[in-house]
Amino acid sequence: MKTGFKFGIAAVVLTACIAGSTLWKNAHSEDEAIKEAFIGSQNISQRIGYFESDNGKTDQLSEEQIQGYIDDFNAEMDKYYSADNVCRQTYKEINEQILRKNAKDTIMYTVDGGVLDCTCRHIKLSADGTSATMDVVLVNWGNWVEQNEEGQIEVTAPTGQDTMSVTMVKEDGQWKLQAINDMVAWFGMDAIIDLQAAEQNASEKGKSIFNEEQQKQMKIFEEYEQKTVFTEYDSFSEALQVAESIDPHEINPFPLWNEKGGSSLEKYKGDAS
Repeated sequence: MKTGFKFGIAAVVLTACIAGSTLWKNAHSEDEAIKEAFIGSQNISQRIGYFESDNGKTDQLSEEQIQGYIDDFNAEMDKYYSADNVCRQTYKEINEQILRKNAKDTIMYTVDGGVLDCTCRHIKLSADGTSATMDVVLVNWGNWVEQNEEGQIEVTAPTGQDTMSVTMVKEDGQWKLQAINDMVAWFGMDAIIDLQAAEQNASEKGKSIFNEEQQKQMKIFEEYEQKTVFTEYDSFSEALQVAESIDPHEINPFPLWNEKGGSSLEKYKGDAS
């Protein structure tokens, strides 16, 4: 009896551990599915207007090729955006407008773009498991070769850090973005300017807020500014080569910006760190 009793308790404990582990695993798996779906929604939003051509325009593409790009984009939008998401149809319309009209006579070429980093916290599932809310800190980037109003060719490669609250819903077994409820956005170039201003304030006092490695990073930001903000290119091929040379992780200022105080850098007094 004693042996049987001990075996019974062990079996109950083992069953409880297995059940608990499965429940934890399922919850973890569901959280990961929600996060992956959200990242998918942000990646496809950076692909608005994407096509491939040798001159940065759609004038050399056939109707079948253009329609193929439109169909692929629409399928991804349907995969990652819920039926009632306000951006779902709008993004489709903007994408088609670019492919069929805007990029026909003007260089408007998407080189790359997407999510660089994403942290999801406080994921809360509804009782029936069909919706979820979460807090997100997202860093993304885009990379385009574009023709400005004067007809000059430029490289645009912005980064951004967004803090937001998000609602996801499950449709046909797939998690999708329903709404971004509120958002605080920071632009990468503003973050770089904050870092530069803080260093200037410190240098006036004979100090520096950066170590040797961080100073190298600031040099990379300066080179990035030269490639994008301060330079116009003579040809699409030249600009495309520059755009393709940009490493998004190297030009992302937010790890350093956050480390040095984030938005408080606007009031940075230049004290050495």
